[in-house]
Amino acid sequence: MSNDDPKRLETLEFVVTHLQKSYDELSLVVFNQQKELELLRQSVSKLNSSLQGLIESDRSPRTLADDRPPHY
Repeated sequence: MSNDDPKRLETLEFVVTHLQKSYDELSLVVFNQQKELELLRQSVSKLNSSLQGLIESDRSPRTLADDRPPHY
């Protein structure tokens, strides 16, 4: 065992600790992005359903009752 071994081991432990901290931070970022992505997907799905409903209602034939003023 040379004199550099303890210093080398300490340096490696420092690097591993730093990498573990970075990994934990990145993991949290990915987790939060996944939650946000799921919320955005749900919003897009709701908007798509609303849009489809509007398109379908626009395709239905109009009647004279639809054109009648509200006070009748």
